[in-house]
Amino acid sequence: MIDAIITLRASRNFKFEFMKLFKILTIHVLLLFCLPLYSQSTYFTIDGKITGSAISKIYFIESNFKGQPNAKAKELKVENGKFTVTGIFKEPIPVFLSLTEELNSGKDDAIQFILDQGNIKVEINDALKTAKISGSPANDGAQKFSAGQAKFQQEIARLNAGAQAAAQRGVPMDSLQAQYEPLFKAVQKDMMAYQKRFISENPKAYISLLVISDLARSSKNYIQADSLWNQLDAKIKSGVTARQIKEYIDKEKKTSVGALAPAFSLADTSGKKVALSSVKGKYVLLDFWASWCKPCRDENPNLVEAYTKFKDKGFTVFGVSLDRDKKGWLQAIKSDELAWTQVSDLKFWSSEAALLYGINSIPANFLLDPSGKIIARDLRGPALLEKLNELFKSDIQ
Repeated sequence: MIDAIITLRASRNFKFEFMKLFKILTIHVLLLFCLPLYSQSTYFTIDGKITGSAISKIYFIESNFKGQPNAKAKELKVENGKFTVTGIFKEPIPVFLSLTEELNSGKDDAIQFILDQGNIKVEINDALKTAKISGSPANDGAQKFSAGQAKFQQEIARLNAGAQAAAQRGVPMDSLQAQYEPLFKAVQKDMMAYQKRFISENPKAYISLLVISDLARSSKNYIQADSLWNQLDAKIKSGVTARQIKEYIDKEKKTSVGALAPAFSLADTSGKKVALSSVKGKYVLLDFWASWCKPCRDENPNLVEAYTKFKDKGFTVFGVSLDRDKKGWLQAIKSDELAWTQVSDLKFWSSEAALLYGINSIPANFLLDPSGKIIARDLRGPALLEKLNELFKSDIQ
């Protein structure tokens, strides 16, 4: 399940440095736990059988809305190659079986599946990662989804292997990017099309709800996610989890890709109020940052490079600082050579603009088109230059 339920997004965690320019599929299943669903609670049982492996300890871990552990892992007693888990079922939820108490992202020591009511069988032969799960209707839908995604996974693995082999042969990074980036983007487009099609064709599948929530986060297009949510079967939409996801989507829609950027005005470095609308008519990167934020300061050189390359082509940056000390803010602007408009109300996380845009971590940014519509979010590193290059059809040296 961890490998099967995936969606494309930008990644900079490749074995080779050049791969940070490519967009690869990663996933985090989104779901809430410990919430009453469809009707009354019932019991579930998971019976596990281990053959061909020396596994003597295994953990059962409930997942939450962020795809992370919702509670402390429960160690299961393994006797004669068998283990059992029982509990109260309230709604389908993603859970993990793991060889370690702490989940290690990217490791082959855990398997995720969707818990459902009734008796679920887990057959582990040789490795936990390849365990067979049966008896969970919700998980059956997820396996159907996984089967459809297999070809995309295989294509990504093939492209990744090819790019790494070329890098080892000494092929320059620019050449690798020119050759492989369009191929990865094509897979991304096809993958997301498959996910949307699966949702439309399987409105009763619980996995469809999970795919919608992940698509919302990965694409930042909450308007699209809302449309997909409305296609779900009435029973799926009636659950508390589904309603929570709908609330999450509705909350994010105001700053979704495709939405008009909310208007605001804040004081600039001289104390004069400046409106975001003052830069309308250009492509604008609305950048939330702060002088005390090291990742923001590390990102500033990329913004300076983008601004320098495209400022004469119709691009600018509108910086919003979450500082509370004006002296530190002004010093950072000078030190980092930020030549664009900067505003702040010096209210830290209570910044009016930050609250308006739902900012809870920085750096964060929104790329606006000349009409003020949001066309991308959280473009960092080479991703910003790539997007601007695409928009202005200009070569980046």
